[in-house]
Amino acid sequence: MPFKKYASIINLVLFINVLLVVPNLSFAEEAICQNSTQPHRLALVIGNSAYQGNNYIKQPVNDAKDLAKVLCQLDFEVILKTNLTKKRMNTVVNDFANRLDKHKGIGLFYFSGHGLQENEENYLMAIDAKQWYRETKVSDILDKLTKTGNQSNIVILDACRETPNRTKYGWFDNKKLIGLTIPPAVPSTLIAYAAKPGKRALNCVMWDCSDRNSPYVKHLMEWIQKPKLSINEVLRKVRVAVKEETNGRQSPGYYDELDDAFYFKVEVQQPKPDRDQFIDGKIFRDPLQDGSLGPEMVWIPAGSFQMGDIQIEGYNDEKPVHSVSINRFAMGKYEVTFAEYDKFAQATNRKKPDDSGWARGNNPVIMVSWKDATAYAAWLSQETGKSYRLPTEAEWEYAARAGTITSRYWGNNPDEACRYANLYDNTLKKQKKFNWTHHNCNDGYAKTAPVGRFKPNAFGLFDMLGNVGEWVADKWHDNYNDAPTDGSVWNDEIIRYQVLRGGSWYNNPHSSRAAFRDGVAPDAQGDYIGFRVVSVMQTQ
Repeated sequence: MPFKKYASIINLVLFINVLLVVPNLSFAEEAICQNSTQPHRLALVIGNSAYQGNNYIKQPVNDAKDLAKVLCQLDFEVILKTNLTKKRMNTVVNDFANRLDKHKGIGLFYFSGHGLQENEENYLMAIDAKQWYRETKVSDILDKLTKTGNQSNIVILDACRETPNRTKYGWFDNKKLIGLTIPPAVPSTLIAYAAKPGKRALNCVMWDCSDRNSPYVKHLMEWIQKPKLSINEVLRKVRVAVKEETNGRQSPGYYDELDDAFYFKVEVQQPKPDRDQFIDGKIFRDPLQDGSLGPEMVWIPAGSFQMGDIQIEGYNDEKPVHSVSINRFAMGKYEVTFAEYDKFAQATNRKKPDDSGWARGNNPVIMVSWKDATAYAAWLSQETGKSYRLPTEAEWEYAARAGTITSRYWGNNPDEACRYANLYDNTLKKQKKFNWTHHNCNDGYAKTAPVGRFKPNAFGLFDMLGNVGEWVADKWHDNYNDAPTDGSVWNDEIIRYQVLRGGSWYNNPHSSRAAFRDGVAPDAQGDYIGFRVVSVMQTQ
C-alpha cells in the first residue's frame, strides 16, 4: 500500500489606513509571497485608490505594493488586495480573521484608502462608498481580530489625507471629520497614527506631489528593516524622520498596550562552530544567501536502537530486527513546506508542484518526486554552505522512534493517534471511505494539515508519522538482510525503487507505524508524498 502538526502567538495587526493606491487599478491581488516562519506571519495589505472624481489619491497603492515587498523580506506571508468595494472589503477582512483564527500566528492588517472620524469612531472607505456612516468601522475590524485569540495586535493608522468631496458621494466636507480619533484602549494592542488626532497626514512633500511614497510610509519601510529594533523604537525613529522631512507639519504618534515586545527583523548571524551550537535538542536555522532563513533543524543525539518489527506485528520487509548505531545529526523539525519549496523552485526556475487545490504556505509540500527532494537538499547546501541531504532510512526510524520501543512514538494504541498525527480518521472517513481500517478518533483534517499542528515526539520532531509520507535516501530492499548497522545509506544501482517512510493523511493504523516502509519509483509524485531534510556536523 502506498503512503498515502506551537508557538507563543503574537497577533500583529499592522493597520496602516494609509491611502495606498497602485498606478494600475487592478481590483484584487492574491498572495504575493509565502513564508514558513514559526509562528506564522500573515499580512493582509489593502490599498484603495480608485475613488471617483476629486476623491482619487495618487501615492497610496505605491505605498501598499512597496510595503508588501518589504514585508515579504521580513518573513511575512503577504496578501495584497487593491481597490475593494464595500462588499469585497468585508469579505476580505472576514477571510483574513478566519485564517488568523486557524493559524494562531502573527497577523498584520494594513489598510490604505480614505478614512475619517465622527463621534469617536473611525471609518474606512471602500471605493464605492456613498455615505461615510455606512462604511467599515475600525472598531468592528479590531473586534474581529481580537476574537481570533492572538496575543497582541499592532494597529497603524495612516489615513486622514484629504476629506472626501461631499458633492460626489454625500460625504461631509466638514472640519470635524478631518483626521482620525483615538479609539478606546484595547488590551494587548499598539495603535499608531501617521498624524496627531484630528490632523491630516501628508500624501507627499514635493511641490508637484511627484513623490512615489508618502513621507510616513517611506520612513516606515526604512526603519522596519533595521535589525534589533522593537516596534516602539521603529515608530519613534519614524516620528523623528517624518517631522524633520515635513518641517513639523506632520507628527506621528502611538499608544502602547502590548504585553510583549515585537521585532520586525532580528539580526541574523552565522552560527559559530562551538560546542553550544551542537547541544542535543537545540533548534537552529541556517541563513540563506538572500538573508532569509532555511528550515528549522533539531539536533538529534547519537545512540543505538533496534530497527524493524520489534513488536512482531509487521511485514517481512521489516525483518530481521537489527541493532543500528547512529551518529548525531540534525533533522528538520517539520516536513518541508510549500513556502520553503516554492522559494527553491523560484530560485532555480523549476515548476512549482501542484497543491491539489488544498493549501500552500505552511502545509507540507506534496507532488514531489525523490529527485525533486534531493535537488532541494542540494540547493539548500549551496545556499547555506552546510551539508544537507535526505535522511538515511535508519536515521529516519531512529528519529521517529525517539527512544521508544512501541509501534508508534505515542504508544501502541492507534486510536490515540489524533493528538500526534494526521492520519485516516473519523474526520476523513466522513468525507471518503477507504477499504481499510481507520483510526477511531478525530484529528480535524481530511487532507494534509499545516506542519506543527500536533504533538511532537520526544526529540521535538513533528509529523514523523502521518500528514505526508517522507522520502529517504535509501534504495528499497525486500528485507533487512545485510543492512548497514552504522546508519549509513543502503544503495544498490540495480534497484529501481526508493524508500518512503512515515505514512500519510490517508493511511490505516497498520501502515502508520514507526517500522512501516514502502518502495516507490523515484519519479513518482502524489498528494501523499513529501519529505524532510537532515544536516550533518562539519565541526566536532
